[in-house]
Amino acid sequence: MKKGIQFIVLTCLVSWTIAGVAIGLGLHEAKGLSYTVFAATYMLLPAICVIILQKLHKEKLFSNLNISFRFNRWFLVAGVIPILYAFITLGINLFFPNVSFSVNYEGLLSSLPAEQATLVAERLSKFPPVVFLLINLVQVIIAGCTINAFFAFGEELGWRGYLLKALKGTKFFSVSLITGFIWGLWHFPLILIGHNYPQHPITGVGMMTIWCILLSPVITYIVIKSKSVITAAIYHGTLNAIAGIGVLYLVGGNDLTNGVTGIAGFITLLLINIAFFFYDRYITKENIFTKEIGEF
Repeated sequence: MKKGIQFIVLTCLVSWTIAGVAIGLGLHEAKGLSYTVFAATYMLLPAICVIILQKLHKEKLFSNLNISFRFNRWFLVAGVIPILYAFITLGINLFFPNVSFSVNYEGLLSSLPAEQATLVAERLSKFPPVVFLLINLVQVIIAGCTINAFFAFGEELGWRGYLLKALKGTKFFSVSLITGFIWGLWHFPLILIGHNYPQHPITGVGMMTIWCILLSPVITYIVIKSKSVITAAIYHGTLNAIAGIGVLYLVGGNDLTNGVTGIAGFITLLLINIAFFFYDRYITKENIFTKEIGEF
């Protein structure tokens, strides 16, 4: 537990300090590469804090963190579930008032400046909708287990690697709640400058925290079953890659209701958690959800 507290304090202190400096320099107002570099760097900070703590404790770097590339079916689960999550959320969104599906990408085009929207519309018109969707799915799969997974690993080595090990002996749901809550709050500088919830940045801090709490049991369970934090990076990376699908196909609603981080996404996550719980309780009968987390 002591190492867990050290990790939480150090990660939040370092991350929020760097975010404050970046915001002070105006990087949050920059478009394109500058902001992308800032956000990508922020994702790597938990892993950097793990390295610092292992050095301070004179531990072998990256030891006892379940960094394993030994393939098992949970690596596939980690890549498939985020895609299902995004599409189920898209379907749930259609039951919301004043939200509709557009095969002509009206949601995306309406969010762009007129000149840019015209240019994007011309490019999109070259592809039949089904072909464009398939191209996007291929890109999601490739990015989810490569470049996106690399940066997601920066976060997951901390949350589902170091912190999960530090909380060994704690009940599964308690670990998920603690990790999800801290993980959500850790995002707050990014959320306040418009990341994920640009229309509602202040409310978005609370929304992101709830979302992380709901997502935490799913990723934690996959890590325990796969015995590898790499699956967390794949899940996280794939989810980041496909998260914007709602922007492509939905018209109406807002950032609090639409997409994987909106209320529709919360509903989907509840369903996924219930499905995992029943799988754990009645199919595998391992009862991981109700036990203390031990060695895995």
